[in-house]
Amino acid sequence: MSECEPTEEVVKNTVKLPAIRVALTETCNLRCQYCPTDGDSVDMQSGRLTDDQFEEVLGVALEQGFPHYSFTGGEPLVSEQMAIRTRRLARYVNTRKAELGLKGYTKLNTNGARLIDFQEEVDSAGFSELKISLDTLNPETFTAIAKRGKVIFDKTIEGIMAYSGRIPIRIQMVVSSLNIQEVPDMIAFCRNHGLSLKLFDITSYDNALAGSADYALSAYVPLTGYREMLEAEYGKPFIRQSKGGYGHPKRVYTTPENTQIEIRDSSQGTHFSADLCGSCPIYPCSEGISNIVIASDGHLRFCREGGKDQTIALQVEEGGLVSLSEIRNNLAIATGYFVGAKFQTTVSKRIPT
Repeated sequence: MSECEPTEEVVKNTVKLPAIRVALTETCNLRCQYCPTDGDSVDMQSGRLTDDQFEEVLGVALEQGFPHYSFTGGEPLVSEQMAIRTRRLARYVNTRKAELGLKGYTKLNTNGARLIDFQEEVDSAGFSELKISLDTLNPETFTAIAKRGKVIFDKTIEGIMAYSGRIPIRIQMVVSSLNIQEVPDMIAFCRNHGLSLKLFDITSYDNALAGSADYALSAYVPLTGYREMLEAEYGKPFIRQSKGGYGHPKRVYTTPENTQIEIRDSSQGTHFSADLCGSCPIYPCSEGISNIVIASDGHLRFCREGGKDQTIALQVEEGGLVSLSEIRNNLAIATGYFVGAKFQTTVSKRIPT
């Protein structure tokens, strides 16, 4: 057994388990130009995991002690079928966590455009937090970024207002040259409505919807100025990393209303696995590894741009799942990549300096 293949017992007992993202579909109803074409999933084979197959893989992960789950896409609320799938699998995760005595979050990552349409499914899923992507409070900027009109923008805001005060909400804002001047307005909006806020710099993806990494480079703006502004106003931040201590170190500032403003600045460094990332042609990228993704196409993924060598298959060619013992072993191998991951301050040369 290699160093990146811990035993099942190690997986169950390690305190460094990463979170799991469940990419339920690669389809999205927005066309944000900085996003990878298939979101957290990837189109490597024609088969897609069924609800039962997702549940089987999640069952193994839960039995191995993984406590933290985010449901994402694409967009997990893109259709009624996906909303029902999201509810079913979130409920399953919460039920099994209770049975197994696991303490951890169950979150929904959504663009919010259909929260109003699927309130029943969201309300009954048992999410501990909604992470809602919203890059602007201006309908015209929304159209420029997401390629959708005011009707969708208004529904997104309506959905946020419907859940404000009911479930913890974190607004996810990707900052670019298109919306850099709107960050103070977003901070005020979140402070006024009791929402947390996470600011991201643009990550450069060759497979972005814009067609290449050139869009990210032309729209990229550093977040240094806002780090300095927030520290001057709210004091020293604390540092947050993804579960297990992986990914980018995020600075978190707290306002007098206890609103948390988090900054993900990819230029500050991230974690890489020599075993996983070493064969990637774009290593060291600006993303690194922070969690395990169970992708809708039947792979375990660790980033949004790596190739086949940066995935582990969960399906056989005929579309069925590999055996339960293979799923356990694959999750153990995946965990091993994180256990051996190292932090690097040298990241993608595609981040402008």
